[in-house]
Amino acid sequence: MNDPTRNRNLRIRAALAVAAVTGLGATALTALPAAAAGEALAVQYRQSSTGGDQVEPWLKVVNTGASSVPLSQVKVRYYFKADAGASYTYACSWAVKGCANLTGTFGTLANPTATADRYLEIGFTAGAGSLAPGANTGDMQLRFHRSNWQSLNQNDDYSFGPAQTTYANWSKVTATVGGVQVWGTAPAGNE
Repeated sequence: MNDPTRNRNLRIRAALAVAAVTGLGATALTALPAAAAGEALAVQYRQSSTGGDQVEPWLKVVNTGASSVPLSQVKVRYYFKADAGASYTYACSWAVKGCANLTGTFGTLANPTATADRYLEIGFTAGAGSLAPGANTGDMQLRFHRSNWQSLNQNDDYSFGPAQTTYANWSKVTATVGGVQVWGTAPAGNE
């Protein structure tokens, strides 16, 4: 019993199934985020100053993954609560990778919290190179202050750890690779 309509329907179903599997496979391969490729980082933090007129987050980025990561694709965010009416200035005091190979910009959170409405985002130029598996950036001795050098309050800042006087993994600072978050926890509602 050779039913031409049934055979045609089976051929159409088979062709659609092959097209769907092929199409989904290609989509799945191109849609994988960078983190799925095995890129894993940790951020270590220590504070250098608990008060006064500037914030001094000292950071290291550690490659905990199995592949080299171009630092030009990495961004690190330190979150803080801006003092009323204040504008801020970023500075790099010293960095193993060279201060000229670091960038610092300030941003505003989409969903402010009681401990964070702004962030300092640290990036790297191509001159910073890549981070091999198991390697770290070395010290990045960063600081920022109110543009008018008035005193500021760090105690209400999300990323600030007053007791953190030696380097350790710090989840209140985030890291992204190619725009995909691979480390840390952003303030609630800003993931």
